[in-house]
Amino acid sequence: MRPKTGLTALCCWFAGVALFTAVTLATPLAANPVSTGLRAPVELGKATLRFLGFEIYTATLHIEGARRFDWNQPLSLRIDYARGFSDAELLEGTEKELQRIEGARSDQPQMLQKLASCFRDVNSGDSYVAVSPAANVIDMRLNGQRTCRISHPDLRKRFLGIWLSPNSRSARLSAQLRGE
Repeated sequence: MRPKTGLTALCCWFAGVALFTAVTLATPLAANPVSTGLRAPVELGKATLRFLGFEIYTATLHIEGARRFDWNQPLSLRIDYARGFSDAELLEGTEKELQRIEGARSDQPQMLQKLASCFRDVNSGDSYVAVSPAANVIDMRLNGQRTCRISHPDLRKRFLGIWLSPNSRSARLSAQLRGE
């Protein structure tokens, strides 16, 4: 066997980098358990919401140990804000989206009252993480500090459906987050 020339070695190196890149991009990313609140987090998707060209936030979805989206798995949704919102604006937006997606439900006021305890004002650079270890539980953290832990029937699907449901305001963003 002949020793590799400089050109052959360079071609082999590029082929190795290309293969590594292809495998890395095709495989969901493992994430930090501390930042996601999950034991074995796998990043499913990431998407940025823009309005009139201005970035509003970037959202990242992690799921517990799985490789595809499943409402029955613990999951974590991180939102990195590119602009500020008051706690009242966050709650009002949540209320509007819940009503738009699911209509008026008799328990909506109770659920919104619970969610109100979670929200704080956010500034550009702040991050909220909503961790749902069970279908009826949400644990919210702002910049790593817990703001609430609430329980309500079907809370995971109803609240996180604002971003993850096919009926969300941006179906494209939702599909990206779900890894589709």
